[in-house]
Amino acid sequence: MANDKYNKDEDLRDFKDLSGVSVRQMNIGLWIAENRPLLTRALTIFLIIISAFFFIYSTYGYIIYFMSDPIDNLPENQVMSPRNVVKPMQPGALEIFKVGNSYDLVVTLVNENDNFWAEFDYCFYQGEKKIDCQRDFILPGENYLLTTLGVKLENTADINFKIEDIFWSRINRRQIDDWTTYYKERINFEFLNINFFNSLKSGLSENLKLNRLEFDILNNSPYSYYQVDFDILFYANERLIGVQKYLGKNIKAGEKRAVTLSWAGDLNGVNQVKIVPRVNIILDSVYLKFQDTF
Repeated sequence: MANDKYNKDEDLRDFKDLSGVSVRQMNIGLWIAENRPLLTRALTIFLIIISAFFFIYSTYGYIIYFMSDPIDNLPENQVMSPRNVVKPMQPGALEIFKVGNSYDLVVTLVNENDNFWAEFDYCFYQGEKKIDCQRDFILPGENYLLTTLGVKLENTADINFKIEDIFWSRINRRQIDDWTTYYKERINFEFLNINFFNSLKSGLSENLKLNRLEFDILNNSPYSYYQVDFDILFYANERLIGVQKYLGKNIKAGEKRAVTLSWAGDLNGVNQVKIVPRVNIILDSVYLKFQDTF
């Protein structure tokens, strides 16, 4: 009997299956077949644990979502993250300038965030009454004098400014790795031959007081724009005393454009004029396409 068993073991070791399946592989297959119920149970338990984890995680996310304020109504120092990653934008003092029978309103906004820009809805109020509401934007690190011109008011009592909604967006560093360089390449305007004439010097009309401003715009950038808003600020010894706007349509790369503006009013004491270009260079839609530049 012992010899027979020994011979069988020898035969088993020497066995060679022409199909290429070894004895070790057959033993593994046999073990799997014998323990199949146990393996099936273990796999089922593992999948239940994984499913439970993702169910709990998703439920937690939905609870946080529905208990939070809507994104549009989040305080302006919050974005999609619960952490306060955005510094709040606090409006500066409101300035009011009388121009003929209307008023120009100016408020300073500062974006202290280097990695975020924002679109926002704002309103000027007189008491509880809305007198002018618009949408605007502010770029990273920008110090912006927001202006609204020609507002009709009976008086200037209880005028105030409020940001109604603000929508922050993070700069995509894969597209814009260096914001300062990106900005300087696109906002590269030069203003030449600036001449301001108040109503006494303009000579435009003897009966109506008119201011006149002449200047040249030189777009030194390789980019063309459908429209660039130019905020024009008038100073008397570093004190802001008036504002105006020029809407430049189809500003082309390398273009030099002469501009002459006239408007009712009598600005006296102006000894400095600053011109600030305003265009949201982050949006592709502001750029003139190549075929549109001809």
